[in-house]
Amino acid sequence: DHVVQSGLGCLSVSEDVPTNPTIPGHGSSPGPAADPRSNVSVLKVTVLENPSSLNPKHAESIELNENSPERPDCYKHFIPRFKTSSIDQSIATPQPPAEGMKLKAVIGYNGNGRGNMVWSPDQGLFAYSCGCVVVVEYLQTGSQRHLQGHSEEISCLALTNDGQTMTSAASSSSGGRSLIYIWDVQSGARRSVISYHKGAVQSLAFSRDDLLFLSVGNFTDPGLALWSSKDFQLVCSVSMSGPIHDAAFSPSAASHMACVGSQGVHFCLIQSQGHNVDLNVKSVTAPAEVGDVELTALCYHMDSFLFTSTNKGHVCAWDITTLSCLMVWEADDGEIGVLLCRGNRLLTGSKAHRLRLWDVEALQGSEAKGNIRSVDRGTKMVVEQELTLDGMLVSAAFDISMEMGIVGTTAGTLWYINWSDNSNIRLVSGHQNKVNDVVFSFDENHFATCSEDGSVRVWLTSSYELVVQFQVLNQACGCVCWSPSSKNSSCLAAGYSDGTVRIFHLASTEMERKLHPLHVAVTAIQYSASGDVVISAGENGLVAVSSSLDGATVHVIRDHKGSIVSSIQCVNKQGGGETWLAVSADRRVSVWASDWSKEKCELLDWLSFPAPANFKGDSLPPSLAAFYPADPSVVVYTGYGAEKELSFYSLTKKQIVKKITLPHWATCMSLSSKNQLLAVGSKERVLKLIRTDSGRFQDFSLHSDSLQTCHFSPSGTLLFSVAFDEVLLWEVHSL
Repeated sequence: DHVVQSGLGCLSVSEDVPTNPTIPGHGSSPGPAADPRSNVSVLKVTVLENPSSLNPKHAESIELNENSPERPDCYKHFIPRFKTSSIDQSIATPQPPAEGMKLKAVIGYNGNGRGNMVWSPDQGLFAYSCGCVVVVEYLQTGSQRHLQGHSEEISCLALTNDGQTMTSAASSSSGGRSLIYIWDVQSGARRSVISYHKGAVQSLAFSRDDLLFLSVGNFTDPGLALWSSKDFQLVCSVSMSGPIHDAAFSPSAASHMACVGSQGVHFCLIQSQGHNVDLNVKSVTAPAEVGDVELTALCYHMDSFLFTSTNKGHVCAWDITTLSCLMVWEADDGEIGVLLCRGNRLLTGSKAHRLRLWDVEALQGSEAKGNIRSVDRGTKMVVEQELTLDGMLVSAAFDISMEMGIVGTTAGTLWYINWSDNSNIRLVSGHQNKVNDVVFSFDENHFATCSEDGSVRVWLTSSYELVVQFQVLNQACGCVCWSPSSKNSSCLAAGYSDGTVRIFHLASTEMERKLHPLHVAVTAIQYSASGDVVISAGENGLVAVSSSLDGATVHVIRDHKGSIVSSIQCVNKQGGGETWLAVSADRRVSVWASDWSKEKCELLDWLSFPAPANFKGDSLPPSLAAFYPADPSVVVYTGYGAEKELSFYSLTKKQIVKKITLPHWATCMSLSSKNQLLAVGSKERVLKLIRTDSGRFQDFSLHSDSLQTCHFSPSGTLLFSVAFDEVLLWEVHSL
């Protein structure tokens, strides 16, 4: 057998074996080398001369028992999305300029974060988080810069008032204390890393003079940590007896700050004596007339007042001198998670998707007289303007006059708000739920995504702008594909959990046809290479062939019955007709020759890949297969087996002709049309770019969860990778 063992450096397939090989995928950072490709490692490639038998064996599936974490009764509190994946700590990512590909764009905003968007009007930029990446976007150009370093979901951000320094917080992948990164906004360089909180970080804030920085732990470790912004050394910390949801510094008194949580409002006085700094905390419970509530958000009004909100929609106004509540009013019928005050204008953002702008000038005539003066009996606050958005409000930043601002919602959208004309414009769009598929149109001008929430979204590749969204209620969309360029590239077909297939026309932004070829969830879909038919497959293993003209089901293939079909691929065949394949979870691949104009569809080959009976893990890795672009008579397969590997099966020789060893089970795979490149993702959050001729590879780890899909563009110059709702677009060079 012809074997090349892995090693750091630039190796090709040959009879020469490196003297100091290393284990595949476990390389350390390479030493200095003249060759810029020293960031490339090599996988074991085995070229087989003898046929390999492919015997089917069934593997057991293991059910995952998920335990939901306990949390305070309010959406304001950050809870990291539950994950079963963990990052491979041993990987070595390539450094510029030796990267085989580079992150080009991040599609979406993490609506699960809290306070994870900041805006600097003076610099014309805003920043937000998606997964473990901080995206800095410039409003004038729409260009992005990506701050990389975190390995877990980022919970919150903070920006200094001068716009020069930004902080981001995320848990540690090693299970230790959360990490807070300090970034230089202009250069994008990471200045420092600090850590204190055992659990996730709930909130971050800078003092008005930017001299102090505050971090707040979530309910698992509720505490306040006060840092010097000069060197980010810890100057003081206080443990709290209950969860804290939000915190803020006074805009006028440098020594005053406050926080709110399950046990009321906590007024904090920063006291300095020499080098010693203490926090003097005075706690006040919520006023009796609001009942048993969580105080969820807060903001200061001018010098003397503090606003707090509750999880039942109240806003309370406090006199910070007497620590007494002056006024309570019902500002919304749902929890208020966002409060922001500029002058006499107060912004509230709620669980009911409402953004309200209040005139609170009347508050300045209020006085504490022992009893709380309620709105009904006294001064009433007036709603000036109101907007209803697409999700619960989780972040907000406005200019000094409260005329313009940006808000974020749990739907994964960042909205530009202009109160002067009561308008709102989408700045960033993303999916709130799991993204099941992402594919380029054949001309690469557009790409489409589909999600568990039943939406199919079409985007411009040039600007990442959302063009249109097709929404089906109460159904999940599991897969999507574009019609071939030879027919009409402005059509796409999507498969849903009720067994339907819908065909959408991009130009008219309408559904052109609804098909119902299956009675179970559609798990794979593809137009034929000619575009004459749509081939769809369900979780029961049935494959339906439907006419793209009238939607009639012309053929049903039952060979995979009983096992979920994970993917379908169609390619043109030399001499006319086409070849297509289907792969199912039982490690079987069927290859077909078809001429749909003549109603011909014949089985060319049936591949069964063996596997051990028992699998040690949470769930079996998927079975994946695709035609090899450099030679369509070769099928590339990976799935559960005796070894973690890629198998290259020749349809002409009827045997496996090559194998490439993998360090992890593959969860997704895509083959490029150029440079013999292949991408595989894994549950270990690693996206691996591989040269299939030599086994050279590079690892990229910018996702905070297991990768579930990846797709090269038709030209091979771009690559999408997806982990839950994180969609990353890569610019591919070579290895």
